[in-house]
Amino acid sequence: MRNLTITRTKSFVGCLGKIKVYIEDALHSELYINDVPCRKLGDLKNGEQKTFAVENESLKVFVIADKLSKNFCNEYYQLPAGNEDIALSGKNRYNPAVGNPFRFDNNENPDAIANRKRGRGIGFGILIVAIIVGFLLGYFLTNEQEPMPEVFSSGGMSIVLTDEFAETPVDKYTATYDSRDVAVIALKEEFSLFEGFENYTLEQYANLVIENNNMSDTDIKNVNGLMSFEYTYFNPETNKNYIYFSYVYKSGDAFWLVQFATEEDKATEYFDDIVMWANSVEFEG
Repeated sequence: MRNLTITRTKSFVGCLGKIKVYIEDALHSELYINDVPCRKLGDLKNGEQKTFAVENESLKVFVIADKLSKNFCNEYYQLPAGNEDIALSGKNRYNPAVGNPFRFDNNENPDAIANRKRGRGIGFGILIVAIIVGFLLGYFLTNEQEPMPEVFSSGGMSIVLTDEFAETPVDKYTATYDSRDVAVIALKEEFSLFEGFENYTLEQYANLVIENNNMSDTDIKNVNGLMSFEYTYFNPETNKNYIYFSYVYKSGDAFWLVQFATEEDKATEYFDDIVMWANSVEFEG
């Protein structure tokens, strides 16, 4: 046996939650992560360091946020075989698309990098499935009457949509509203997320979202007085492209990312409505 010491560097990102540490173990498995049998070593709070006794073989050590998201919001480090003690460190990184996950420092293993990309894709896919369910719900609830404006509010934000929309909560997002053809996804990110966040401009915040989601070919633009960017996501489950019209806002205590998602072939039809809905966003205070 040898000692594995893991330091969770203190960070404002994900500071309130514990991370869970697992080690590859085929004989005493408690949980499968990415189809790898694992047993739990322990939990780590923000800024905490712990030492665990592990075997001398080459093993994967996993860090997850919870069992529900273990297969797409995870990080692993490949421990080499040997009897020398090992010290690892890392912290939660800003990436709202996959829940601000923990990342080991200097973990440049190609398989670990590929695992991160895979997790990001699954995270987006889960969101798309939720949107599709909302589309179907909206389809059966709507009728032939002309849609009427309706105000929706959550977390200090209000937006004027229509009565064709219904609120459908999705984990890790502040609010989501679905209709037959368009989904609205709102994410509130408070200034307390990390030091100096409140001093960011809207453009800096938009660039932060773009950079942390590897959307290097995405440009920020002004749409009817609002800062916006858009991107396309291909969902292999439906074999369709979805366009996300993304708008950024700054309230008294947070930045907001409000996205309008629709199938690519319906984007032109709904563009004017999306701009109108985006301009209706207001915040308390």
